[in-house]
Amino acid sequence: MVTNRLLNILLIPVILLLFFQTGLSQNISDANKLRLAKTFEARGQLEEAEKIYVELHSNLPVNYQYYRSLYTILVSQKKYEEAVKLVEHQIEISKSKVGLYGDLGSVHYLMGNEASAMDAWDFALELEPDNAFAYRTIANYLVEHRLIDKAVEVLHKGNEASDDKTIFSYDIANFYSITMKFEEATKEYCKILRQKPKQLNLIKNKITGYINSNQATDVTLNVVSDIYDEQDNIIFLRLLSDLYASTNKWDKALESIIEIDKKTSDNGSEIFVFAQKAERGNNFLIASKAFDLVIQDHSNSALLSEAEIGYSRSMENYLNSKSAGNMSWKPLSFNNSEYQDEYVNLLESYNKLVIKYPRNKIGWEAEFRMGKIYFDNLNKVESADSIFNKILDETKSLHYIEESKYYLAQIFVRNGDLLSSTKLLKEVIKNRRTNSKLRFESQYLLAKILMWKGEFTNSITEFKEIIGNPQEEFVNDALQYSLILNTFKNDSTNLFSFVNADYLVEKRNFEGALTKFREIADNKSLFLLKDYAAVRYAELLIALNNYKEAGIFLYGISKSDENNIYLDRFLYLLGSNYYYGLENLNEAVGPLNKILSQFPNSIYYSKAVKIIYEINERVGTTL
Repeated sequence: MVTNRLLNILLIPVILLLFFQTGLSQNISDANKLRLAKTFEARGQLEEAEKIYVELHSNLPVNYQYYRSLYTILVSQKKYEEAVKLVEHQIEISKSKVGLYGDLGSVHYLMGNEASAMDAWDFALELEPDNAFAYRTIANYLVEHRLIDKAVEVLHKGNEASDDKTIFSYDIANFYSITMKFEEATKEYCKILRQKPKQLNLIKNKITGYINSNQATDVTLNVVSDIYDEQDNIIFLRLLSDLYASTNKWDKALESIIEIDKKTSDNGSEIFVFAQKAERGNNFLIASKAFDLVIQDHSNSALLSEAEIGYSRSMENYLNSKSAGNMSWKPLSFNNSEYQDEYVNLLESYNKLVIKYPRNKIGWEAEFRMGKIYFDNLNKVESADSIFNKILDETKSLHYIEESKYYLAQIFVRNGDLLSSTKLLKEVIKNRRTNSKLRFESQYLLAKILMWKGEFTNSITEFKEIIGNPQEEFVNDALQYSLILNTFKNDSTNLFSFVNADYLVEKRNFEGALTKFREIADNKSLFLLKDYAAVRYAELLIALNNYKEAGIFLYGISKSDENNIYLDRFLYLLGSNYYYGLENLNEAVGPLNKILSQFPNSIYYSKAVKIIYEINERVGTTL
């Protein structure tokens, strides 16, 4: 039955065609004829479609759909002379003529008669000079033939013809921007903003879409700055501040915000909002300056407490970025003693907030951040432990409870209490209010704890969950651990030796870890395990600033004839150690170029390219 039904469906067009060809077309409705013509057209049978369109149009010439279908089929077959006659006839019988003159101009343009085309399009506008949308209609024809400049000219006339003098300004500005006329585009957007200041965010988004294009930045900023100077309209100052920020000119953006603050009576709220924006963009030094302006100049602001904690938090993040600095290339990094005095000063800043704002959101954040500094930056585990336990014992809010549990779990790990650490981490993971980043950090640490405890099967399960979320930063390490555990879970002696070495790193027993990893790396019978142990050994040497020893070790491995699945990683460690650690640019190039030639799909490929580019910039040549 299904086959018969399908056959009937397929026969319908054939039957209709037979009717048409045998003179029975008068029994077929116009709607069916139109559908049949569309079917022919879709199949590329244009002449058959044209015959039906001609009949339909002849029978009812005032029907625009019939006219348009016939016009399109003629143009698609390049029957331009017939199309001209069709359009001219349609003009004679139709009341609405603007679009028809648009068609006439289009056909003339396709025929190569550009002057006749322009005459037709210009005449169309003369028909209804007060109808703004007639200008849009003709502009669309011009854009269709890529006559952008002429289209912009027409749209400008449309603006003048309309009561709304910016009705087509978004289109005009867009055409200017895509033709790289950034000065004209910006002026047009500012014209809109002058009349419609509530559209500031929309206009800002439009301009930021091109402001970072080649040669657009300075000219765009200069236009907005000049217009502000001419008109002294604060809306342009707000736009200017946003554009400075979007082009990473944060100092200039802050200057604009300060000027806005002087011209308004918002008691520092715009400076505060700007500070938050800078902080979210990781521009911590600028953020701290802005928060400090609120503190110094608006001491009666309702935002004062938020500004105070914002200032200290921004300074902390700025200090963290400085502290990481040149150590960011290291796979492992430990506390940087260079900035310890600055961290101590920061602790004093936070402690003042703890005293000033006891037992509220500001005070608890200050307390929590003190604990982080003690643990992450000063390696004062006991002080950190005291603060995090205080937060758990005394706070009645939800702020920083899960974060404090995570830090306490790390402290337990450091002190060898894996059972208590496991308990806390499971609480953090199960809590629905825990953010995804903290949850995965906790799950990753839990997976390692299970590994350190010898619960290899459970550890593999946890690592698999992490691997299933490729956007997380722990995925590569989780893959490495999972591979090691699956490969050596039946070789408990050597696996436990590796696991114990890994745990020593977490406990900051670096000398003990170095010895154990080196022993495993020297055991040639341990395929894969010895190679990963060698990776960890080299990473530890680099983390401890033993660059020379790391270079000798890595060079030996890179020259080995053995197949090594971590060879690209060793080459990158060797090259980056030469470049960043030993500052030997010439020696760095060799292993990095080897990555480019032998490992095009390596995760270290782009990193190697970056270093080679930096070397070329520094030596002024191509190595």
